[in-house]
Amino acid sequence: MARASSKPRVCIVGAGFAGLNAAQQLKASRYEVTIIDPALYIEWLPNIHEIISGVKTGDELRLSRQRIIERLGHCFIRQKVVGLNAAAATLEDGQIVPFDACVVSTGGTYNDFNIHGVSDYALPTKSVEDCQRIAKKLRLAALGHKTTRVTVVGGGIEGVEFLGEALRAYRNRPQFEFSLIDSKPKVLAECAGNLDRQIKAHTSSLNVDFSLGQRVASVEKEGVYLESGKAIESDITIWSGGLAPNKLLYESRLAETPNEWGHVNRAFQSRHYENVFVIGDAAQYPLALSKQAFHAIDMGKFAAHNIERYLKGQALKQFEPGAKPQVVTFGDLDTFMVFNGFSVSSSVLGAAKEAVYTLGLLQLSPPQNAKEAVRSLDLFQKSVRRVYLPSMNPLNLASKLPKVKFMRG
Repeated sequence: MARASSKPRVCIVGAGFAGLNAAQQLKASRYEVTIIDPALYIEWLPNIHEIISGVKTGDELRLSRQRIIERLGHCFIRQKVVGLNAAAATLEDGQIVPFDACVVSTGGTYNDFNIHGVSDYALPTKSVEDCQRIAKKLRLAALGHKTTRVTVVGGGIEGVEFLGEALRAYRNRPQFEFSLIDSKPKVLAECAGNLDRQIKAHTSSLNVDFSLGQRVASVEKEGVYLESGKAIESDITIWSGGLAPNKLLYESRLAETPNEWGHVNRAFQSRHYENVFVIGDAAQYPLALSKQAFHAIDMGKFAAHNIERYLKGQALKQFEPGAKPQVVTFGDLDTFMVFNGFSVSSSVLGAAKEAVYTLGLLQLSPPQNAKEAVRSLDLFQKSVRRVYLPSMNPLNLASKLPKVKFMRG
């Protein structure tokens, strides 16, 4: 059968931040773009921890992929890709999607590190549905007077943000006890400014215990056992232990081993297939990059432009990561803006993350008519009421400004 179009065919596997931002750069008038993802919704993951405190419900963190992709004039296939080579992607139902160039942005999957009991007794934190499940368990526990022990495994950015939201909602409930576990000797060890000291100062008067520099041996129904032999009783165990590579990477020869991400050069070009570009969390970039949403967005845009160069036979450009600060929230207790070499601490900075959330959703799905504009305005007003107004209230602001701290190291 003859092709319906003579335009170059581009396939995008995975419609997360990286994939959708790549799709936005590839105009339907010039390319035949097919985007494949098994999930109907894209979720704004940088804010999903706010679900467990009730600051967000979850619905406002979801956007329809179908809606976004149709507006771009591209084709959306809601399926799972089970195979990939230099010529085509193979779908779960056996369908073959041929391409001239491909973007792989599959993200990562839940990582239990093969630790006994994690999949049975720990609660993952990778989706809106995961966080709604945690929120429900916390709400039910708050209805009674029985002691409820909440344990967060993972002292990186994700773990700290989840602990912060749990403390926002339940730190004044005497029946709640909190623990945080991490294999590193400090909380937020990857962030400049010794934020470990700040976190512990905020929790010194609260019912929070830290078990740092210790690895988890197993998770059981009654609690968490550490390799040191220490046992931590836990009724609700929240697992924020990081990501594992999608198995498609190894099975399609984009990665050397099952535990590695897709090997690419500095143009995001696969080291195995020259017409395949791996981006976002799926990419093992030659330079050290944290797996954060703002990098994924930049990668998507950059990879799309390199695909255009590749299809024209032009030389590819190398990616230069933007020097953007990372905003880390600790509930309503503090917010850290992390730079290269230092951090700034102030609860006023919470408005910055809310602004990124609001503007990010509008960028992904801008309003197309008056009704959608009203809905977008309502979303913004909710953000203003929840974060901006409390932060910008003159009396509140005056009390917080002296608490702004600059931390180096």
